Amino acid sequence: MRAGLASGLACLLGASAAAGFAAATSNLLWIAIAIVVVSGGSLVGVFFLLRPVAISVQETAKAAKALRGSSLSPRAIRTTGPTAELTHEFTVMAAALEQSSQAITAEHARLEAALAAAGDGVIALGAATDVQYANAAALTLLDMEESEVLGRALIESVRDYELDALVREAIAGPHTLPPKIVAFGHERTPLRALAVPITEGGSWAALLILVDLSLIQRVDHVRRDFISNVSHELRTPIAAIAALVETLELSDLETNERSSFLGSIRTQVERMGVLTNELLDLSRIESGAIHLEAEQVDLRSAVQEAQTGLLPKLETSKVLIHGPEGETPSIEADQIATVRIITNLLDNALKFSPEGSSITVEVRDEDPLVAIEVCDQGPGIATQDLDRVFERFYKAEQSRSDEGSGLGLAIVKHLVQAHGGTVAARNRTEGGASMTVRLPKHFVARTPYVPV
Repeated sequence: MRAGLASGLACLLGASAAAGFAAATSNLLWIAIAIVVVSGGSLVGVFFLLRPVAISVQETAKAAKALRGSSLSPRAIRTTGPTAELTHEFTVMAAALEQSSQAITAEHARLEAALAAAGDGVIALGAATDVQYANAAALTLLDMEESEVLGRALIESVRDYELDALVREAIAGPHTLPPKIVAFGHERTPLRALAVPITEGGSWAALLILVDLSLIQRVDHVRRDFISNVSHELRTPIAAIAALVETLELSDLETNERSSFLGSIRTQVERMGVLTNELLDLSRIESGAIHLEAEQVDLRSAVQEAQTGLLPKLETSKVLIHGPEGETPSIEADQIATVRIITNLLDNALKFSPEGSSITVEVRDEDPLVAIEVCDQGPGIATQDLDRVFERFYKAEQSRSDEGSGLGLAIVKHLVQAHGGTVAARNRTEGGASMTVRLPKHFVARTPYVPV
């Protein structure tokens, strides 16, 4: 019996060593088991001594199986004896795996948040050009829902062979290709497309980045229009001055004729001066370099001051201005800017007012705003011009021959916006046009940055 037990114990110890427990043979527990067996201990004693080991191994195996699933929280039961080192190392390993998984999850969340917040379209594609991911900007460009895109081939979503060919070329080659300008969709939206291959990216084989160039294109058009308009506005007075000077040089004019010619030259010079000053003013207002001094402004007095500045034009055109009636609320604003806003609105109305007609100025309390409305009896504004009358240099067809700079209403818009207000144009049902400015009662404009 004792020989059998000793042989069985030796086999058990050998098996344990083969399993990685050789270091535990020096454990005092095993010495105690050997002493019990040699001294005539029973199988029951050995069973109770080995039972915790078996349970620990079973629990560790169970925890290991659980780790293969979706949970990384299972841990081995800590024990003493031969399995103490095994359970400790298993627990350390499981904790490290969980930390790594959490780090990967956090990194994935950060990446997805960055891609989702990107203003440019980003599409992740698999090796077969199937869409794996598309951010909100890409879905907007495609005008599709996420469910309509994911899992489908790129060509089925974009219906553009140039983009499909670009992605396939990126997937096939290890190098990033130069960006390509693509006219996308029915509206031929200009897109800057860049396909980037992803090495060892799992299911992601390439990224397609789409940048909408529509705004840049519009800015470029505005820049070209601006240069063209400035050139046109300057060319007219310069040509007139050149013709007048040539006449003075080549003709033997009487004194009164020379004075008339010199007066005309002065008029054209003044016209160019007005244009350049308004350009500079508009540039300062747009850049925030203008300083607005907040004070209480009486709007009735502001309307009267603006009217006084236009008296020569009013007398020539025989147009009357009817100011606000009754009590008018005051506002906290820049006095000079407010008078200029009203002056430019009245001057614009005067250009389109028939001789002998009238212009009406109304001031309404629309708490927390104050509305200033200027109405004329002119031909009104063409529907297609209503949204553009406040653009710089924009002139409606009725005013193409007008000698104004085309900057008056643009200055109004930017001065009003600098005060935190709004401006709008509409046609009146009874005829004529209406321009309405709404300004906050209390000054809300930010303190501008004035470049040195």
